[in-house]
Amino acid sequence: MSSRTYMRMWLESQAALKELLAQELPSQPPRPEKDQRLFFHMLATLFLRYTQILRCLETCYDQMVHPQKRRVLQHMLDGVMGRVLELKNEMVETELSEYHYMDDVLQDLKLTPADMEVPIPRYFVNQRAKALKERQQVLSEILARVEPSMPSGPSRPAMLRDEAVQLVQMAERMRQGRLRSKFMWEIRRDEERERRARESGAKELDREQAAICIQKVWKGCLQRRCTKLERQREMAFIGMAPDPKALGLSAAMLRAQLGEEFRHLRQADYEAEYQQAMVSIREGLYEVEGPDMREEMKEQLRQWFIECHDLTGRFPEFPDEEIGGSSILFAEKTPEQVKAELDLLEAEGQRKKDKKKDKEKTKEGKQKKGKDKKQEEDEAIWGNQDESDNFEQRYEPELIKAQKRKEVEKELRLQVDELMREELQRLKLAVDREEGKPRKEKKSSKQQKGKKGGKKEKDLTPDRTLDSLYEELVLQGILKQPQRVQLADYTGDFCYLGTTLRMAGIEPTPSVMDIRQNITLYAILRLGSPTLHEMAPQVKSVLLAGPAGTGKKMLVHTVCTETGANLFDLSPDNLVGKYPGKAGLSMLMHVVFKVARLMQPSVIWIGNAEKTFYKKVPKEEKQADPKRLKRDLPKALKLLKPEDRVLLIGTSDKPYAADVKTLCKAYERILLLPRPDYASRYVTWQRLIKKHGGTITTALDVSALAKLSDGYSQGHLARAVQMALTERRLLQMPKKPLRAGEFLQLLAKADPIYSEEEKTLQDWYMKTPLGKKRLKAAQERADRKEGKGKDKKGKKGKK
Repeated sequence: MSSRTYMRMWLESQAALKELLAQELPSQPPRPEKDQRLFFHMLATLFLRYTQILRCLETCYDQMVHPQKRRVLQHMLDGVMGRVLELKNEMVETELSEYHYMDDVLQDLKLTPADMEVPIPRYFVNQRAKALKERQQVLSEILARVEPSMPSGPSRPAMLRDEAVQLVQMAERMRQGRLRSKFMWEIRRDEERERRARESGAKELDREQAAICIQKVWKGCLQRRCTKLERQREMAFIGMAPDPKALGLSAAMLRAQLGEEFRHLRQADYEAEYQQAMVSIREGLYEVEGPDMREEMKEQLRQWFIECHDLTGRFPEFPDEEIGGSSILFAEKTPEQVKAELDLLEAEGQRKKDKKKDKEKTKEGKQKKGKDKKQEEDEAIWGNQDESDNFEQRYEPELIKAQKRKEVEKELRLQVDELMREELQRLKLAVDREEGKPRKEKKSSKQQKGKKGGKKEKDLTPDRTLDSLYEELVLQGILKQPQRVQLADYTGDFCYLGTTLRMAGIEPTPSVMDIRQNITLYAILRLGSPTLHEMAPQVKSVLLAGPAGTGKKMLVHTVCTETGANLFDLSPDNLVGKYPGKAGLSMLMHVVFKVARLMQPSVIWIGNAEKTFYKKVPKEEKQADPKRLKRDLPKALKLLKPEDRVLLIGTSDKPYAADVKTLCKAYERILLLPRPDYASRYVTWQRLIKKHGGTITTALDVSALAKLSDGYSQGHLARAVQMALTERRLLQMPKKPLRAGEFLQLLAKADPIYSEEEKTLQDWYMKTPLGKKRLKAAQERADRKEGKGKDKKGKKGKK
């Protein structure tokens, strides 16, 4: 698509965003909605509409090549993502559930399930591609240096003599059996040939009969082939079978992919030009307009000194840098107004010293408002900009000049402030000397702040470099290389009956798509965007709980891949024998969180998270001390600030073995991962078979395969496909297509997820804070219904 098309998409998204904001912030406040279902319907509608705008803006940002437009777009993108996260929090508080079902809202808005999936902005990784490549190279070099010296694995125990003899005998018997089978086959083949030769000699067909026989066989074969092709075309037409023509990429799709790659290359070139232009234009402004700006500022300040002295009889106090310095004087104000404003600002500063947190929040709010105003101005500029002569979408020099002029003015103002502050001091000293008054020097706010220094976290490694700490964690096996897995590889389908089941009082099983959505909202978006991580509701930790094989570890690697994050493994099994003692544990936590902060974004993963908070440690694990991190982990999480893009992710298939209270204190969000439903299994079978080189034909009934594999996890399906599709089986596939029985035979050897295990996990989840709130709300609703029923019966009795 052309640049004009993406510009139109941007303007349409901007108009839709203004409409939504007007709907959310009406002139008169609306009445509060008492009906929970109607309120959730309203929230879900807003969530889906903001998601549509987010998808559109993400496409525009990824494909636009104009460097200045992309900066404005990124601000809009972060703002819309922040609003989506806020709505997610409100929906959780309303429904008291991490999973939401909006199939009715999708029908109202005429959207498909794919439209409700929150996109992952590609700039999370693309903008840091160079840094990620360098980090990957350093990690590979360290691992390559370590691997030769490390033992390849545990040594295999020596085989007993009887076992070795039995193994050799078994192999020999198998060899003899194969030879005997081949020999018998050859005998039968020779006998069959002799029998046919005798029959053909006894009864000879004439030429015409032989031709008719050949024609009959050939025409039958041809007709069966044509009927089979017609059947395949019909099934593909009605969507019941894959279209063989659509399996490969079409020419249009290839052209689109090439166009996107070409745009990404142009983005990099235009960005380099833009950065170079910013430096050269700034230097030119500093040299050409700088002297005039400096003199004008000095004249304005001298004029202000004289006017204040004439009106008040004394020279004013020069404003500190913290409240803006002389910039507040350059507005069109009288000296009385400036003096009153300075007094007010000083009084506010004294009053807010004891309320540091409130001050920071107010400052953030002011910055946000300022950014919103600036963003609106930028959007208005690009909406009305005539770009008929900028076909290549290069940078606009006039906009750079306007931006850099402010920066040059700010830098010069700081220099002029220092000079004029000294000049004002000299004037005051001269006047005081003439009047014979002693001069008291006022301490600046900086000096006062210097005396009261806040407590800082103790650095246990002040003399160590970041590279040495990084290498130490790699050598200890704590900092690991994440597997390259995209979130799209965690395949599954949408839950189409979620709202219907909830209306009937049945809690639906979350689908794979719901899990994927929560991972995007709680982990990927927050880690990927620094602005979003600071402004959105903070989530420091997430626990993924579910049966073995449901993809918990895969999702951890997915988060690292989609955000370019480092992976720290603090699993109890991985810490055995490392950093012993109390001092060693303190050093471990300090080094891990220090490197995680300095090399953010970072993911700290704890596998078998229940072991850290065991109710009772099993005898066989007491020596390993799995509860080492129980006290230090929550303390380290409390020290994380909003600007620290560090996320703790725990995975557990037996969370009920841990103490619920301490586990829920460590993990803010708990996501329950169930076994996949029919739709998700159907999609997963298709993806896995294609991934391992298989071809899905009409001979393979994927629907029956998905139905019969009920109760098995994605891990079970993956192992069955991997074992079935060997290299030899792939070579046989053209003549012998795949069948469902081949996978079911291997799947039957594995233990499924039993209903008792799922029930135990559900009961455990109801003991978590969110589960308790949900049970309490359900009880209150039931009590209200009983009360209404009693009132109705009482009224009937009176009648």
